[in-house]
Amino acid sequence: MAKALVVNKQVPLSLIEVIKFQINMHCFINKIRLSPAQLDCLSLLGLYGEMNMSDFCNEVISEEIFGNVQTTRNFITKCVKEDLVTRSGLGNKVVSLNNSLELLTEGTILLNLKVYHLETDQGQRTN
Repeated sequence: MAKALVVNKQVPLSLIEVIKFQINMHCFINKIRLSPAQLDCLSLLGLYGEMNMSDFCNEVISEEIFGNVQTTRNFITKCVKEDLVTRSGLGNKVVSLNNSLELLTEGTILLNLKVYHLETDQGQRTN
């Protein structure tokens, strides 16, 4: 059996950076493409949790992530289709990150990841 090379890293991050990292990792693994602004938007939603759609759109604009409410609403609609965001409440006016993402968004967080690549004896790579 071949020896595995192991890299151990410890990186202190702010809460929003940890949330952003988790979203980015999920999207990378699931081949969901996001722009930096879109990643910032989802990270902000993760930080705030469940929130009224209008209030969230206004917050995104005040943080200068997107320039207008309609862009934010269009992006949230895209995220609902990608199962990143859920809508609930009367008239689907409450938005939050989808619980199925299993993101940690509060308290002290330690992400313990095991990312690996296996190589066969013939030198062929496996997924």
